[in-house]
Amino acid sequence: MRPLGGLAVAAILCGCPRPIEPVSTSPVATEATFSGSAALARVRELMQWPRGLGDPRRAASIETLADALARASGAPVQRVAHTAADPQTGSSYALVELVAHVRPRAARRLVLATHFDTRPWADEEPDAALHDRPVPGANDGTSGVAVVLELLPHLRHGLPEDVGISVVLFDGEELGRPDGGGYCMGSRHLAERIAAGHEPVLASAEIGIVLDMVGDADLHIPIEPGSQRNAPALVEHVWAVAAELGAAQFGTDVRPRGIVDDHKFLTEAGIPSILLIDREYAHWHRTTDTIDKLSARSLAAVGEVVRVAVLRWFARERERGILRP
Repeated sequence: MRPLGGLAVAAILCGCPRPIEPVSTSPVATEATFSGSAALARVRELMQWPRGLGDPRRAASIETLADALARASGAPVQRVAHTAADPQTGSSYALVELVAHVRPRAARRLVLATHFDTRPWADEEPDAALHDRPVPGANDGTSGVAVVLELLPHLRHGLPEDVGISVVLFDGEELGRPDGGGYCMGSRHLAERIAAGHEPVLASAEIGIVLDMVGDADLHIPIEPGSQRNAPALVEHVWAVAAELGAAQFGTDVRPRGIVDDHKFLTEAGIPSILLIDREYAHWHRTTDTIDKLSARSLAAVGEVVRVAVLRWFARERERGILRP
């Protein structure tokens, strides 16, 4: 049994949770529940678009991804281009963040984000001879994108007209080395742009949710310490929804250490953000990070928890006044 953390949601877990598929309708749900099978099919589709740093097919794949984001969001896609260097070799890579603003003039806003790049080096392989092989990235770099794209229509139609969504697909999250830094180059760059006043729509967001590695068939998402510290009300809200829906994939244990991921830089830019991640994924940064390690049930759990949590967050705050996380 995993240890329980100190959040109030532990009390909710004493009851008998409902299974995550199917999930009974919530008071604010006006659309069908999130489909894990559709998200898994989306992963399969995305895997045909190589996005590894240095891959010659990457530019075409990013354009295809931008088209998919435009269709899902119903909004124009902004491309934020920049370069960043491999901290080990100094090699420079062209990166681009994909950003879509649903209802850009809305008075209130959330950021929904993930990274789309896949790791070019399988440096966690036990066999050093495999370290220069690319990581397929079914979970790490694809599962989050699939959930975001499948979630967007639900949120677009379920949120009130005065609430906007800024979707960010980060690049360069994987451009890092163990003990060498360099991770999250896309979110670092976008945070700098926000701080410099170049991204006013993003800067207006009051909360952010970042997804990373959310498809593992043996999914376990503990509470990430940085998220709990910087957006405690949002963490408690999301985990309370997970408990109510019977999403056992969300554990109430708190990780012993925080994670440097894209949520960190959104928070530093003034958007208190949380991270949903299963960092203990057995195939992390290995050539075995393939689609057979994922499950529709895990994707459904994450997608439905985020869907209901976001709709209820803004419905609750409409009734009570804006409650900053």
